Amino acid sequence: MSVNGLWYRVLEWGWLPLFVLLVAVSLLTRPLMPIDETRYLGVAWEMWHSGSWIVPLLNGEPYSHKPPLLFWLIHAGWAAFGVNEITPRLLGPLFAFGSLFLIRAVASRLFPERPIRAALAPWVLLGTIYWLGFATMVMFDQLVVFFVLLGVFGLLEVGRGRRRGWVWLFLGTAFGTLAKGPFALIYLVPLTVAAPWWAGVGLSWAWFVRAGLVGFLGSCVALLWALWAANLGGPEYAESILWGQMAGRAVNAFDHAQPIYYYLWVLPLLFLPWSLLLGRVHLVIARRSADGRHLIWLLIAWVGAPFLLLSLASGKLPHYLLPMIPALAVMVTVLLDDAIDSDRLLRLRSAALLWIGVGLALAVLPWISGHVLFEMLPGWVAGLGAAMMAMGGWLWRARRADRQVVALSTATVIGLLLGHLAMAPLRPAFDLQPFAVQIGEWQHAGRPIAFIGKYRDEFHFHGRLKRPVVVLGNEAAVRDFCAGSPKGLVVERWRGSVPAEAIASTRFRSKYDVAFPCSALMAAEGMP
Repeated sequence: MSVNGLWYRVLEWGWLPLFVLLVAVSLLTRPLMPIDETRYLGVAWEMWHSGSWIVPLLNGEPYSHKPPLLFWLIHAGWAAFGVNEITPRLLGPLFAFGSLFLIRAVASRLFPERPIRAALAPWVLLGTIYWLGFATMVMFDQLVVFFVLLGVFGLLEVGRGRRRGWVWLFLGTAFGTLAKGPFALIYLVPLTVAAPWWAGVGLSWAWFVRAGLVGFLGSCVALLWALWAANLGGPEYAESILWGQMAGRAVNAFDHAQPIYYYLWVLPLLFLPWSLLLGRVHLVIARRSADGRHLIWLLIAWVGAPFLLLSLASGKLPHYLLPMIPALAVMVTVLLDDAIDSDRLLRLRSAALLWIGVGLALAVLPWISGHVLFEMLPGWVAGLGAAMMAMGGWLWRARRADRQVVALSTATVIGLLLGHLAMAPLRPAFDLQPFAVQIGEWQHAGRPIAFIGKYRDEFHFHGRLKRPVVVLGNEAAVRDFCAGSPKGLVVERWRGSVPAEAIASTRFRSKYDVAFPCSALMAAEGMP
């Protein structure tokens, strides 16, 4: 069965308006999400107003968890358009948009005689629920996905005898490590080492010397920043960025520790709904032996080796696997091409059941009592759940395989759109802006601000805070702060109803962030 004419143009470009629509709805319906998005905007703001362009800052202290590329990109947007929320929130979608183009370019070079695969590849990536969910977030992961894809594209260009491929590999390595440190190398090094078996480059010592040199020079970009920042940030910060972060996450995680088998069940979930269709992928690879050998080596280098390394590391988070998703998407395009070529329908019933189940869960959420967030959902949200269930029923119908791909990816976009609309009534539980603005006004008026617990820069960007928040760990610290700053304010993350003595509050998920004046706290303690 051939795919041509107008329908082929739909395959080539139909994903574009769907992606733009999702980005627009995301920007309109959800706020910056605490804790990650508000933290990264807070770090960028502190760097901006303090002029600390090399050393990231969190609450006035050097922030060692991430390199500066995302923050620099945020600064570039602010330099052009002023300090705002929109340009930082467009960065994730822009890099995700670039990844959709890059995966098409990668597929076209991997399978030059099968252009249908290049047309299908963006649809598969767009239709991956987890990847698409991260596409609108102000986080580092879409940057890494893009630069890993850029490195893969560069290796394929080198394999085609084009010297500019070395430039793309250098840029992918340089900016990938500047985006998330050595994490990007976990993907790019195995891909480069295995390139003679999947990218078409000649197997020789000269290849490994040249590739090693380009990789080393690319890594030196991030290393130069790290050495410069270490010199400016002091000994403790230097130890953390040059060794502590990597060793701490790999050997004895200070956070997010998980068992070695954690990713075995996480990866199939991250690749929904396509992981439901992979039962016969081994038969497809075996049938197309020439493609199969290259594809197997590509998967070993792009998925297998990083999967092993990340599984052996102590600290684990699901989004560490996001750069694998394009590799799996390429694999799925081979499966889909085989189905189209043989005029065979895909088995979409499992994917249909997935959306029917999600829709059913969404439909009943407004009627669940006993949880603050569920009780905030109005009854009309159940109608969105019913629409999602109807969409699942639509997927159940049989159609040609190429149209099934478009239907399944469109269902992912529509499902996330409905999810955004359904969660819009929960915005007050996640939008810290009004509260943070009030805190900023108090600080600008000269009132010291303190926070009980672990402060992660939640208020710095929205409130445009220019001084650190004092972090208090216990009641004695609260008494000392209020004794020294009687006009100060203490913010506490409060479970239960808001006390009468609070002068401001906002929901934080199922809790409240509550601001108490020190005068009220001192009176409660019987302090003069």
